[in-house]
Amino acid sequence: MNETDICFLSAADLVASYQAKTLSPVEVTQALLARIDRLNPVLNAFVLVDDEGALASARAAEKAYASASAAPLAGVPVSIKDLTETRGMRTTKASIALKDWVPDFDAVVVERLRDTGACILGKTNVPEFGTTLITNNRLFGPARNPWNLERTAGGSSGGAAVAVASGLGSIGHGNDAGGSIRIPASFCGVFGIKPTMGRIPNNSNTVGMQLFAHEGPLTRTVGDAALFLSVCSGPDPRDPWAIEEEPPDFVRTLNEPLRDLRIAWSASFGGASTDPSVLAACQDAAECLAKRVGKGGLAQATPDLTGLAESFLPVFATDGYLSNIELVADRLDKSCRQVRQGFEWAKQLPATEYSLALGKIARFRYNTRRFFEEYDLLLTPVASVPPFRIDDPAWDIEHQIPPLEIAKFMFTPPFDVSGNPAASIPIGFTPDGLPVGLHVVGRWGEDDTVLRAARELERERPWAKHRPPEPA
Repeated sequence: MNETDICFLSAADLVASYQAKTLSPVEVTQALLARIDRLNPVLNAFVLVDDEGALASARAAEKAYASASAAPLAGVPVSIKDLTETRGMRTTKASIALKDWVPDFDAVVVERLRDTGACILGKTNVPEFGTTLITNNRLFGPARNPWNLERTAGGSSGGAAVAVASGLGSIGHGNDAGGSIRIPASFCGVFGIKPTMGRIPNNSNTVGMQLFAHEGPLTRTVGDAALFLSVCSGPDPRDPWAIEEEPPDFVRTLNEPLRDLRIAWSASFGGASTDPSVLAACQDAAECLAKRVGKGGLAQATPDLTGLAESFLPVFATDGYLSNIELVADRLDKSCRQVRQGFEWAKQLPATEYSLALGKIARFRYNTRRFFEEYDLLLTPVASVPPFRIDDPAWDIEHQIPPLEIAKFMFTPPFDVSGNPAASIPIGFTPDGLPVGLHVVGRWGEDDTVLRAARELERERPWAKHRPPEPA
């Protein structure tokens, strides 16, 4: 096995190799750090690499395997999204105003990854404060799609998706309040899941941000995502919205068969029309999945989206503003114009309008629960378009994004609002060689059903064998 093959091993395969002593955590970490050093100047996936900390964790993992006391992710290389507080490690949120901020605490998800022995390689690239669906910012510049360096990786977990797709770590941490795990996963050809709201606790500084924000993984295999969820899920008193029940063992349940599921399919949520090559790939994969696990084929059905469009943005923008303004209040002039305008709009939003939006969100959540009384899964495209050019003027961070552009991403935000588990499954490529993802949404709390459905499609169409070209 050569060094590149080692870097593309799954977390599960790495753990098995460590246990069998055919590979060592230090050997793997050194290989990954060398690969990051070589490829990251081109891809711009990482904005900080912690060689010293990663190797220290790898050495500790070696000792744990030698004494048969290794935790589930001991020696497994992971990355942390740069929006997420990481103790002792620079966390910039891609803002010039925070370029030197080093938190003195870990977010819950980081704390749990450390406790389970993971080797944190560093922090991955994001848009400033995670406010848009491309990964570009004034501080670090754009993350580049490994399948075509002139295309966007999506956002806001774009750096994490690029890293996982390019063999720069087997697991990328992400979070998702409007599609920020699923869109980059789709654009970069990896698996990404936003679990049920509260499945992984969130101790964000501002409680309101927890209304939509979900923590989750980007991986090359479904099994690795199940492993991440198993070690990171569970209640925590710091998050009042955390699910109080102990989670299932997602690894153990992953291979349990699925049969006779009632599956809905929708090609449109009323946004932009879907690119024909994306639509064809998604519909073909949806029909394939329905044949494997469905009952009666695909039903054409869409949840009631009444009130969603006018309620999502006021809550998302206001909670984002409240989460970050204390950190940058006197330095907001250093932010890109898109962020400044968004914060200013949120600051002036009347409380009555915010309250009305919360009421519409409650109604939408109720309607979505009713929809999933009739169906077990909903399948859609992740986005209406394949990855577009990084220099697309419509997505210039110094200007507001036109509504017609935002309409291309209508499939993902509804399920941040409703809290249902939802994943992006790699299903193929456009004729231009750009990845396409199928969106799989499950009933509230049934993350294991989404994972098992994804595993069925993974067996039918194993995607992890596909690797992007090595950048020059």
